[in-house]
Amino acid sequence: MTDAQLLILLSTLSTGLIMGAIFALVAAGVTIVYGCVWLPNASNGQFFLLAALVAWTFTASLGWSSWAASLAVLGLGLILSLALEWILIRRLYDTPNRNVAYFVITLGLTQIMSGLFAMTYAKWSDQFSLPPIVQGVSMIGPMPMPNNRLMVMLVSLAVLVALFALLRFHPYGRALRAVFQNREAAALRGVNVRAIYRLSFVLGSSIIFLGGLLFALAYSFDLTVAWTMSITAFAIMIIGGPGSVLGALVVGMVFGFTQAIVSIFASP
Repeated sequence: MTDAQLLILLSTLSTGLIMGAIFALVAAGVTIVYGCVWLPNASNGQFFLLAALVAWTFTASLGWSSWAASLAVLGLGLILSLALEWILIRRLYDTPNRNVAYFVITLGLTQIMSGLFAMTYAKWSDQFSLPPIVQGVSMIGPMPMPNNRLMVMLVSLAVLVALFALLRFHPYGRALRAVFQNREAAALRGVNVRAIYRLSFVLGSSIIFLGGLLFALAYSFDLTVAWTMSITAFAIMIIGGPGSVLGALVVGMVFGFTQAIVSIFASP
């Protein structure tokens, strides 16, 4: 194998791993919420973009470091998830066919957020990027690999492993699966269904925020990434199975490597 072929192979592998890990992470957040709450969150891509844009605002406008901006975004994402659940989501927990109601509401949120982004950030720039958290470059054979992207990949995979362990071995994970399979039976066995709903929504939404932040740290982005990620996350959830983090991981990796391979032979 020539150096050029090796460089293409390593580039494909690294891009596929990074994109696959981010895809899988966001899809895991979407699938946790849908699998438990039965909430098809059509606005997941806009929240993904919101995390990236807020981080960019902190670094570009306020001069914060990427570390400080990242911690602030994660904290704000948690607060926003709790507020959204308290103000809006919990009011439909007992609504018949609540999946349809949630889908319509989140479509409305999508339109509102998309309009706000178009009236604000779109007038400032058409491309955004964050300063790297980790400086330097590592050589993988003949290919230079930014340490910042390596960090993003490792964090994404570590969070996915932690999620899988949480849902597989922790009492919360067993309660979530019980609620997903049969809400009434879970309640009869003593599971606090509304508390599981609340925790699942906040956990899933926070993971989507984390995915948006990691994507912004690894790549430059524009406002169209929200729609791309929204469609991709839904597709991964459907193929991998609602409520399945392992399915999100496997299918997310397939999507990531497919995109990396196709981008070599065609426009990304």
